[in-house]
Amino acid sequence: MSTDSTTYTKILDALNLSELEPEEQEEILLDLNDLVFKGTLIRLIERMPARIREEFDSLLATDPSEDVMEAFIQKNVPDADSAVTETLAELTDDILAVTT
Repeated sequence: MSTDSTTYTKILDALNLSELEPEEQEEILLDLNDLVFKGTLIRLIERMPARIREEFDSLLATDPSEDVMEAFIQKNVPDADSAVTETLAELTDDILAVTT
């Protein structure tokens, strides 16, 4: 699952990160990545049929690698990549709404 670097650039520009200390920039970027990850995961789980959701829950209990999780999602969730795009678009809209 890939992300759109143009979208990230819009977010970073809107937040004026260049005005902040490097440590603050890093903290904000980590928080943004966390928001994108969680938002995407929620969207993916919502798209899973109940049976697949149960299988995914069982998989998570085994502490799988990122590659294993991504392979499961790509196999079982149609159009999974769009979840990342949708999450980024929503986050961008929210940030731009309060910063512009």
